[in-house]
Amino acid sequence: MNTPPVKLCTCKIRPLSERLWNKVVKSDGCWEWVGWSKEGYGRISIGKRVFRFVHRISWELHNGPIPDGLCVLHKCDNTKCVRPDHLFLGTKGDNNRDRHKKGRSASHAGEKNGRSKLSEQDVAEIRRLFVPWKYRYSDLAKQFGVSHSTINAILNGRTWC
Repeated sequence: MNTPPVKLCTCKIRPLSERLWNKVVKSDGCWEWVGWSKEGYGRISIGKRVFRFVHRISWELHNGPIPDGLCVLHKCDNTKCVRPDHLFLGTKGDNNRDRHKKGRSASHAGEKNGRSKLSEQDVAEIRRLFVPWKYRYSDLAKQFGVSHSTINAILNGRTWC
């Protein structure tokens, strides 16, 4: 009995460097990753593995392996940037000090907090707009892209004091 020949996959697996640079927009400043990202940091999959920090891959392609215990930090403070000369090595302590110096620490209040979704203008507008029985917390939350509990905390003086 004749069996048909097995078809082999003719697809080519592109080199990692090609896959990386195909998803980068280069400018005179930062070279931004425009592929898949979460929380601002680029991600790329290799096989079934997802690598969460594309800037680390850029570092390794240009400078070699990252020594154990070191992080790749951004001089430009742009988490999507993969430009090799915008990156530098540092410890976790260096990373924390850098984050604090650039005003992205959770210890910073208001819009100086790197995770803040609201500006001081937004908070003033929320306080101005809120009239009991006219606006519900959930209406304001939807309008400003935050949670009901964030609106509650703002209006009750527990945050953005």
